[in-house]
Amino acid sequence: MEKTKAVPTHEQIAAKPIKLKKILWTTDFSHASQASLPQAIALARRYESRLFLAHVVVPHPYPMVSPEAAPYVETLRQGSSRQLESIAESAELREIPHEILLGHGEVAEELKAMVSDHEIDLLVLATHGRRGLRHFLLGSVAEEIWRTAECPVLTVGPRVLERQGEDVALRQILYPTDLSGESFAAAPFALSFALEYGSRLTVLHVVPAAIRASSRLLARAFRDELQEIFPPETVPWCEPDCLVESGEPAETILKIASEREADLIVLGVRSPEALAKQHISNVAYPVVAGADCPVLTVRPTT
Repeated sequence: MEKTKAVPTHEQIAAKPIKLKKILWTTDFSHASQASLPQAIALARRYESRLFLAHVVVPHPYPMVSPEAAPYVETLRQGSSRQLESIAESAELREIPHEILLGHGEVAEELKAMVSDHEIDLLVLATHGRRGLRHFLLGSVAEEIWRTAECPVLTVGPRVLERQGEDVALRQILYPTDLSGESFAAAPFALSFALEYGSRLTVLHVVPAAIRASSRLLARAFRDELQEIFPPETVPWCEPDCLVESGEPAETILKIASEREADLIVLGVRSPEALAKQHISNVAYPVVAGADCPVLTVRPTT
C-alpha cells in the first residue's frame, strides 16, 4: 500500500478463483524459517498443489577463495541436501506431492530462477524481521525476494511464531489499498482467498492524519469507488467491509489487523526501482515484520 496515482475506476477487478498448482517453500533451516512450513503445507493441501522444498547454499562472501575451501563448500551442499531430505520425509508431507530443489548462489536470484524454471504460482518464506544492521543482512533478503519475484509471495514474519500450532484458517482477511494500480494488483488474490475460505474481507484505505475531513464522508466516497471496481457478482458471497482510517499507513494497517484478528494481510507492492524512483515510504517491510499473521505481497504483472 505505497501511494501513487489512482487506478481508473472503470478497470474492474476480475473475480475468479486463483489456482495454486505449484508452491515453492524456501528455508535457511533456522527456527524462524521453519515456522512458515505449516502455512505452505496447509495451502498445498487445500489447493492440491505440488510443493517444492528449496534451500539456497550461499557462496563465500569473498570472491577469492582458496582451493582448500572447495571440500568445505561441498560438505555444506551435502549437509543442506540431507536436511531437505529429512524435511521431505516428515509425516506432514506424506500425502502431498513434493520435491527438493537445492540452489547455489545469491538467494534472491536463485529463487527467481526456480520460480521461472518450475512455473511457481506462490512462493512461501519467512523473515527474521530484524531492524538496523540485522535487517540489512537478513530482512533485506526477504524484501528483495518479494519485490522482484514474478509470483505472489507469502511471508511469515517473526510474530507469527506465537501462533504456530494453531489451525491455518483464513477467517479474516485484510486488504489495504491506496487506490493505486500497484495495490489493485493484489485485489484478485484477496477476493479469491475470501471466496475459497469463506472469509470476512476488510478493505482498508489509510489517509494522512493531516487531512481534515469527515471520516463518514471519506468512507462513503471510498465505498462508492470500490463499487465501481469490485465486480457485482462478489456481493452475495463476499461483501467487503470498507474502512477508512487516518494515520501512518504501516502503523494503521497493523492496528486494524490486530483489532480484526486478521489471519492474512494482502498487500500490493512496488519493484525496488519504482519504490526508489517515486521517493515514497516503505510500507510493506514494517507490515510484514510487525504482523501477527502472514502477509501476501503481490507485484503487478508486466
